[in-house]
Amino acid sequence: MFFRKVENKQFDHIPRFYNPDDDIVDKRKRKLKFRVDSKLKKKSRFPIMLVLFIIVIIYFIVKLKGGA
Repeated sequence: MFFRKVENKQFDHIPRFYNPDDDIVDKRKRKLKFRVDSKLKKKSRFPIMLVLFIIVIIYFIVKLKGGA
């Protein structure tokens, strides 16, 4: 009378955009780690710019001393 039996809630949710084939492919990619790390791209670009900057500075120093 005072207590009632608690029942589990049931949901009728159906995923709309689930594709099992894509899920398998994504799992394989994650397992093999086929992803591009944006930090690696930035780090690999920095030394090239640094070398180019140093070459330009050396060129201007040589040009100014040679012209004087």
